[in-house]
Amino acid sequence: MRASSLLLAALALPLTLLGAPASQAAATTSKGQISVAQVIELVDRAKSDPAARMTVIAYLAGVGETTGILMAEAQQRGATPMSCSRSFTLDETVAATALTAAAPDQARWTETAATPIVIADLFARAGCR
Repeated sequence: MRASSLLLAALALPLTLLGAPASQAAATTSKGQISVAQVIELVDRAKSDPAARMTVIAYLAGVGETTGILMAEAQQRGATPMSCSRSFTLDETVAATALTAAAPDQARWTETAATPIVIADLFARAGCR
């Protein structure tokens, strides 16, 4: 099985859980992206709900792993290597802080994609250039 197939399979479960009915989780963006509202809600629920905790951990692990795989793949294809001065680190508190800082207007959270914000913060904190 190719790395991309494995990656898609690994992401299927957390993305399915994030797409739960509105009564259980905030909505995705109108473009179907994971919204800031979804991630913040899951982070809040993770404090008392083991399923939400597992979902948020799976989402963040998928984001982190995918970012690393894409960086390696880009380098293998001849892209200028990105160098980072620190290791990637990611947890729900760091992600929630990054999301609320980058998207301070809560009214827009349902239409703001979370993943690009999390990745940009990941690169910034790792000192990537």
